[in-house]
Amino acid sequence: MYVLGALSPEERDTYERHLASCAECQAEVAEFGDLPELLGKLDPGVASWAGPSAVPPSSSSSSSSSSSSSSDLSWAGPSVASSPSSSWAGPSAVPSPADASWADPLLPRVLDRARHSRRTERRRRRWQTAGTALVAACLGVLAVLGVRSAGLGQPDFVAMQEVAATVPVTASLAIEGLDDGTLVRMRCAYKPGGGYGKWTYKLYVVPKSGEPEELDSWTAGAGDEYELKAHSQFRRDNIQKIEIRGADGTPLLALDA
Repeated sequence: MYVLGALSPEERDTYERHLASCAECQAEVAEFGDLPELLGKLDPGVASWAGPSAVPPSSSSSSSSSSSSSSDLSWAGPSVASSPSSSWAGPSAVPSPADASWADPLLPRVLDRARHSRRTERRRRRWQTAGTALVAACLGVLAVLGVRSAGLGQPDFVAMQEVAATVPVTASLAIEGLDDGTLVRMRCAYKPGGGYGKWTYKLYVVPKSGEPEELDSWTAGAGDEYELKAHSQFRRDNIQKIEIRGADGTPLLALDA
């Protein structure tokens, strides 16, 4: 009755004071808060029921019959509004509080419709949230697969060329220009067997102008693999080539930059 605005001002004030501290009543009011709006959307054919009404006494009735009619006001059976444009106005006779058998047959249907509407909305929101999370996960997977397939984020290694008659090692380089120089990545492997033994190798950057720069040195033998990452002071556009040299300074492999 509170959400329908059917309480008197005194009853409404009393109920609102109670509502401020009662969580259960607050939940009920929240659940049926859209009941007036649903009532406004009812079909005219459904809403045409006018509820129990009292048959007014005729002007020619005696005082005794008037008294008898007034005693029947609590229930006179359903009546249909005389005008086709009439809308449902609720019960026209207020039932006696002592008459517990009286019930509005339309109200349960309206309440059921309100509950169904709320359940549908909650399910829609849950599916919407789950769908958003699923789409985000799929986009993340596609992004990772796209990056991998495009080779983004992976250095581009290029094989170095042999520049000596006897070279016991193969290698490839990835060169990346930086603001403060150049980053050089190297992968190398050593040919198995051949009686080469252990060799000392050095990685050099040969600039277009200036003295060659030694980036790193290491020792490896047949069947070994070696990787390194080193920083050169020379900018990428000032590098002529990069070389792997033996311990005596003899170039073995080279890559033009």
